[in-house]
Amino acid sequence: MNLEETLTRINKDREKVEAAFVFSLWKDPELFGDYLTINDGKVKTLRNKDAQFYFDLGKALYLQGYRNFDSITVESYLSDKASTKKQFETYGGYGEVKQLMGLIDTDNIDGYYDAITKKNTLCAIAAKCDELFDDVSRFDKATNEDIYATFDLMLNEVSLATHSDTKIENLLIDDEFIDECQSGMAVGLDYSENCPILNYITMGMPLGDMYMLAGHSGIGKSSFVFENFVLPLTHKGIKCAIISNEMRSRDYKFLLLAHVLTKELDYWELTRKKMKKGGMTQEQLNKMYEAKDIIERKYASISFVKLFENNINSVTKYIRKLAHQGYQMIVWDTMKSDDEVDPIMWQMLLMNSRRVFNLASKLNINITTTFQLSLATQNQRFLDAGCLSNSKQVKEVFSEMVYLRLLWPDEYTGERYDVKPFKLTKTDTGATIKTFIDLDKEKKYIIAFVDKTRNDEDKQQVLYEFNGRYNKWREIARCTVINEHRS
Repeated sequence: MNLEETLTRINKDREKVEAAFVFSLWKDPELFGDYLTINDGKVKTLRNKDAQFYFDLGKALYLQGYRNFDSITVESYLSDKASTKKQFETYGGYGEVKQLMGLIDTDNIDGYYDAITKKNTLCAIAAKCDELFDDVSRFDKATNEDIYATFDLMLNEVSLATHSDTKIENLLIDDEFIDECQSGMAVGLDYSENCPILNYITMGMPLGDMYMLAGHSGIGKSSFVFENFVLPLTHKGIKCAIISNEMRSRDYKFLLLAHVLTKELDYWELTRKKMKKGGMTQEQLNKMYEAKDIIERKYASISFVKLFENNINSVTKYIRKLAHQGYQMIVWDTMKSDDEVDPIMWQMLLMNSRRVFNLASKLNINITTTFQLSLATQNQRFLDAGCLSNSKQVKEVFSEMVYLRLLWPDEYTGERYDVKPFKLTKTDTGATIKTFIDLDKEKKYIIAFVDKTRNDEDKQQVLYEFNGRYNKWREIARCTVINEHRS
C-alpha cells in the first residue's frame, strides 16, 4: 500500500465537505452549541486550514453571544483584531461567506460531519496499517487470535481518537457530588402542583432525559401535558415551549384561557366549547379580557412552534434554538415517524428518538413527548410497553413512560374489576395505611400507568378525575389495575 496515494484518495473532496460543514454553522449559529469541542483535542476533526479559520472565528462569535452572523456583526467583532481581519479579507470577506452560505442546506449538517469523521477514521486506519505492515515479521510468532486482537485494539483506539464528544471518567464520589445530593440536584423539574403522586413516583421531569406521555387517540394527552406539566412549571419560573405537528396555537390558547378563567378568576360560565362557539355575553367578554391581562403578565414565557410537516430536522433545529434561549422543558407533540406509510417507519422513529435524546442529554433539558398507542391495544386493560406495537424499541431512550386511558365501567367502585383507589397516610406511630376511596359513576376518570421510571417505582397506577369542559384534572389517588395479559 502506498500510504501517500491512499491518503490523497481519502481526502479528495475534504475541502468541500469541511466547507459545507463550517458554513452550515455560520448559517445557523445555534448549531455551534453541538460542535464546540470538535477541534479541541490532539487529533483535529477539521484539518483544512481555511475551514479551521472560519470555524475558530465562528466559534469566537458564538461564545461572545452572537446568534446571527450578519456583515455588521462580523465587521464589528473584527474591528480591533487586525491580523484576523486581514486574513478574513484575504479569503474574500463577508461577500464570500454569504455566497457559500447560500449554497448549503443546514439540515444536512449531520451528514457533513459524518463524512468528515469518516475520512478521519479511514486516514487513521490507513496510517496504522502502514505502520503495522512496515515490518511483517512482527506477526511471525503471532496466532490468528493474536492478529485479530491487534487489529481490534487498533480499530478501537482509532474510533476513540476520532470521536471528540466522548470522555472517560471515574466513579469516585467527591464533595461536589455529595453537595448536589444534599441540595436535591438529582431531582428533576417539579410538577407536583397538580400531580403530587405522579411527580413523587417519577421524581419530577428529569433534565437531560426524555419523558413520554402516551395514550390512544382522543384521550387528552396534549391537554394533560399542558395543564399538569407546562403550567405548573411556568408557575415556578421555568421556561416551557411546545413544538406541535398536531394542534394549533389557538387550541392551546383555549386551554390557557380555560385555566386562567377557572383557576385564577374562579369563573365557570365559559366552557371551552362556549369560547369556540362565540356569542358571549358582555360579562363573559369582560372576564376574557381579565384573563387576557393575566396571561400577558404570567404566561408570556410559554412559546409555541407549529410544524406543518413532520420533519425531524425541523424538530431538532427548534429544540436547539429554544434550549439556547433558556427553555428547560420542551414538549414535542406528537412524536411520530417522518413517513407513516413507509414500511421502515418504525426504524425511522427509533433513529429519530435517539437523535432527540442525544439533544436532551447534550443541552441538559427535559423533552416531553406525546405518543399515540397502537389502535390494536384499545381493549387492553393493563397498559405497558407492548402497547407501543412495533415501536416499543423507543422505550430505551425514555427515562419516564406514562400511558393514559379511560376508567372502564367495570372498574368503578363495587364492580368486578374495581381498581380500589387508595391514598397512603402515615399514623402517629409511623406506620403507613391505605385509605380507600369510592368513585362517583357520574364522573369521568382517567388512569395513568407508570410503565417505566428510573426511580424504582414503575408499574404503578394513578387515578385522575377529568372534566373536559374546562380541561380540569384532579389527581385522586393511587389505584390497582388487574393485569389480565400477564403471562
